[in-house]
Amino acid sequence: MNKFLAALALLCAAAAPLTLAAKPRPVTVALDVGHYLDAPGATSAYGVTEFTYNSKLADVLTERLLGAGYTVRLIGDDGQSKDLQKRAKAAEGADVFLSLHHDSTQAQFLQEWEVEGEKHKYSDRTHGFSVFVSKINPQYARSVTCAKALGSQMKTQGFEVNPSHAEKIEGEGREWVDEANGVYAADFVVLRATTMPAMLLESGVIVNRDEAKKLDQITTRNKIADAVIAALGECLKK
Repeated sequence: MNKFLAALALLCAAAAPLTLAAKPRPVTVALDVGHYLDAPGATSAYGVTEFTYNSKLADVLTERLLGAGYTVRLIGDDGQSKDLQKRAKAAEGADVFLSLHHDSTQAQFLQEWEVEGEKHKYSDRTHGFSVFVSKINPQYARSVTCAKALGSQMKTQGFEVNPSHAEKIEGEGREWVDEANGVYAADFVVLRATTMPAMLLESGVIVNRDEAKKLDQITTRNKIADAVIAALGECLKK
């Protein structure tokens, strides 16, 4: 009888359908919309807030990332996220963190001009993108890998590196991590307090009159999205 049951068990096992291999889970990108409504960051040469630029870029990037098969966790998109530590906490469990920003310049380089009857500040002295990582982040090495990939892909899309943050002047003097690809070291809260690979992208300089217009175009935002998606595909495989 025992031999019969054993044989029956073997037959059942042989007849059972093969278990399908578990599908790999989608990569989760924590996408941080820099600044908030009460402190919207820089103001463009045309009077548009940085938070507005960041939000519009986040909208495009979210759609493109979802279309590429990623899961997106938006942080700060409601304009109410004043606590930077809470932003880092909200990213827990994500595979990579990217904070979206648009750049300005030091106050001594700003000049005044008039646009449609209103006075605004501008400076055409600098332009280009920057990527920041924190040496305090527990995954600094992987952060650097992703930041280098992002900088390289931004250049592939036609963007230029902004070298102004390395200038030996008050408010700057940042350390280069990879000058060729526009990567700097900076211990911003959202970078040092996160536990996954983390980057902060300054997409361009919105006090620069030409660049402010360019960065407000959907074609430009799609190029940035192309760079981010290509960089993530590259760095997360390593």
